[in-house]
Amino acid sequence: MKKDGLYEKKEDFNSIKPASPFLQKYIAYYYFHNSEEGDHCSKFVYYPHTKNALSIYKNSIIVRSGDFHTKTIPHSQKYFFTYSKLTHQFAKAEIHAPFDKIGVVFQPLGLNHFIKEDLSNVLLGTFSLDFKYFEGSMTPFLDRIYASDCLLEKRRYLDEYFLSIYEGFQDERLERALELLNDQEVKYTVQSLAEELGLSRKTLLRIFHKHLCCSVKDYLSVVYFRRALGIYNNSSEKKLLIEVALDTDYYDQSEFISHFKKLTGFNPKRFFRKLIQYGKEETFWSTAQN
Repeated sequence: MKKDGLYEKKEDFNSIKPASPFLQKYIAYYYFHNSEEGDHCSKFVYYPHTKNALSIYKNSIIVRSGDFHTKTIPHSQKYFFTYSKLTHQFAKAEIHAPFDKIGVVFQPLGLNHFIKEDLSNVLLGTFSLDFKYFEGSMTPFLDRIYASDCLLEKRRYLDEYFLSIYEGFQDERLERALELLNDQEVKYTVQSLAEELGLSRKTLLRIFHKHLCCSVKDYLSVVYFRRALGIYNNSSEKKLLIEVALDTDYYDQSEFISHFKKLTGFNPKRFFRKLIQYGKEETFWSTAQN
């Protein structure tokens, strides 16, 4: 992919927010990633995020190559759906062209608003490969999306689909918990968060696992990681890593480095050097050599 003239362009990547302000509360953005080059293989590393994506491939399937490594290969299956829940470490993906992929990136509680049961009953593993929950209802919309070459028209069809299946979801305790965990002024532990919410530790852990499919600790770990990434990338003059660490409430630079190695496989300096932004939203991947 061509980024700042560094790579030969063999694939396209476009991202766009929903046109509907209502949907923007639940869906962060859509993206469209494709390549028609039959001999091309896209290898990349992607990283933990509190926002996670429903991915739809046309004429491809995904197979597992390891616990955190997947491979996408051309196949006669018309549409293949997959969803990855919040993970506590980086993952590798290998996509063999030709491929044509749609990504729907949900806000942290976004997917909950479009399903009729608890998220923990829908997502049965870290990677829900061959995820069929939306297959029947979405297929007629996908036929129109894939028949169009217009990005705005593709977005319109996706908006129409998600507005048509909206169910609604509300858990004020969990919504408040996420607000507090994203507050940069206070650093919470699981116990202090439970006390702030007036909940037992057991109840807090239960609602996180039920509706987010992760622990409070893992969620908070990803919040800190993404906050550091945002601070570094959004600063007009790139900050020293120790400044990023302190701005993100890490205890010291040693904790910062250890945390980044666990979540990304790299120390922070190498991680930021390898990072590439795809599209105009929050998709940051690194190219993978192996």
